[in-house]
Amino acid sequence: MIHFLNIVVQRKSMDDWRAFLYWSDSSTMTRYEIRGYGATPAEAADDAWNRYNEDRELYTVDEGVWE
Repeated sequence: MIHFLNIVVQRKSMDDWRAFLYWSDSSTMTRYEIRGYGATPAEAADDAWNRYNEDRELYTVDEGVWE
């Protein structure tokens, strides 16, 4: 089963924001990360969320053990 975990937004510079969306698969106990980018916190979060909904496996950039 797929689980949405959370989104963390960080400022890289004045108008450069990153969003890190974390999701997991309980059948493999794996946690995944998708990154979103934007000029505002909302744009970065929207970008990450849209990537998650569009094709989460394509946009995943990191994975680890889900504890």
